[in-house]
Amino acid sequence: MIVRVAGDSMTPTLRPGSLVVVLPVAGRRGDVVVFRHTSGARYVKRVAAVGGDMVELEAGRLRVNGRPVDGRDRVVGPIVTRWSVPPGQVFVVGDHACVSDDSRTWREPFVPAAATRRVLARRGRVR
Repeated sequence: MIVRVAGDSMTPTLRPGSLVVVLPVAGRRGDVVVFRHTSGARYVKRVAAVGGDMVELEAGRLRVNGRPVDGRDRVVGPIVTRWSVPPGQVFVVGDHACVSDDSRTWREPFVPAAATRRVLARRGRVR
């Protein structure tokens, strides 16, 4: 399947208008995936955590199992949100966090792993 990227949430990895080839294989930690959200919208995001992982969001910094997702050091903040990812589920994020609508902001933050499809490659930008 080929999917066209519509938003900025995955920049700089994927730009709006990029075409991506999607494999019929569930995504793993670190993979860019495509899936349908419960709202019916199709999303392109990165799998940050899988079943059994502990996710923490503090002062805008995301850690999985105690390690920073973005490589930046911990910044102590007044609010810490923690999620334990259930088996068979994944926690997804956009690479451009400030504009991404993803697991960090959704009421139900988890996506069934089996519903994700791994992005194999992108086919240039379409203008």
